[in-house]
Amino acid sequence: MGRTKDELGSALDGVAVAMSVACILHCLLAPVLIVLFPILGSSLFADHQFHALLLIFIIPTSMLALYLGCRQHGDGSVLWLGMSGICVLAVAAVLGPEILGINGEKLMTGAGGVILASGHVQNFRRCRAIRCEENTGCEAMRASST
Repeated sequence: MGRTKDELGSALDGVAVAMSVACILHCLLAPVLIVLFPILGSSLFADHQFHALLLIFIIPTSMLALYLGCRQHGDGSVLWLGMSGICVLAVAAVLGPEILGINGEKLMTGAGGVILASGHVQNFRRCRAIRCEENTGCEAMRASST
């Protein structure tokens, strides 16, 4: 049962990082794609509500992955880093371009995505290190690589 939770946590970290990257790519590429393909300008893809939609998936996935990882490795700073990224993303989505301006929203969303992705990468690495310490085969691999 513990192994399944480990695998679930790692998979969720990967999904959450992918969603954070998708959010950042959306901010960077949407203007270019809309110029190249004007029809995209009338889609949800171009709307700032896209960030809110992504948050519906990012928040529960991230919270579960960070919680499972924190229970495994015990480093609460990873949880706080990830939660900080979620908060920045949520504030950017709530305030939107009306208050932050288009560039402000993109900058804040990008910063939140990077913070959150950093938390997930650290979570993944710490969980992997714990699993590796529990597995004696990892010690042999470390010894042979040095």
